[in-house]
Amino acid sequence: MYARIRTWLIVIWAARFAWTLLPMALVAGAVLFLSSPPGARAVRSLDPVLDSWRGVGRSLSVYEPSRMEVVDAVMELLALGDRDVLVDVGSGDGRFVVAAARAGATAIGVERQAPLVARARDNARMAGVGGRAAFLHADVITLPSVVSRATVVTMFLTPAGFEVLIPWLEPVVRPGTRIVSHTWPVPGWRPHRVVLVDDASGRSWPIYLYRAPAADEYVRTAHQES
Repeated sequence: MYARIRTWLIVIWAARFAWTLLPMALVAGAVLFLSSPPGARAVRSLDPVLDSWRGVGRSLSVYEPSRMEVVDAVMELLALGDRDVLVDVGSGDGRFVVAAARAGATAIGVERQAPLVARARDNARMAGVGGRAAFLHADVITLPSVVSRATVVTMFLTPAGFEVLIPWLEPVVRPGTRIVSHTWPVPGWRPHRVVLVDDASGRSWPIYLYRAPAADEYVRTAHQES
């Protein structure tokens, strides 16, 4: 009987102790909530495009090193000069950025995978173009001020990547900006030029050159023609 009474006393004491701590826990939780930045409390409500980009993840682009025949053909197509600023979306090991810097342009690579950023920086340093080449470890849609400076944007995206990136890209790039995609065309855009490049294995790689603003002009033209 005494053991049962002792057990009940312990249960009652523990309940009173927990009840005493409950208000303190609620206050602490409220302080943490209010002191956290709004973005930490409602990230998904701030930028649906950024949410889509992060949600789809790596399916937006694939890391498949571009053939050097493709890189050389893109550089020939663009004929870059020292007034050009090239931004490469999903820059991988940096081969487009290094080639653009060698041609005299200021070149910026944007890449989400940190090991690739480190490798690209090493490649630029070994190529002696570190002064003209920079690599940013970031999602490109967090960098509108960088992309808006570009005279050229290069990208190797999947069709899913275009669905997310292009609506963001259209109002950001300046009129006249040259946009190059290889392998996949940009849906709804009509290219100014298409070049087919054969690599050493005999595979053909299409290169699509566009000029901004692209979507409004080309989609309207397509509707008129249809």
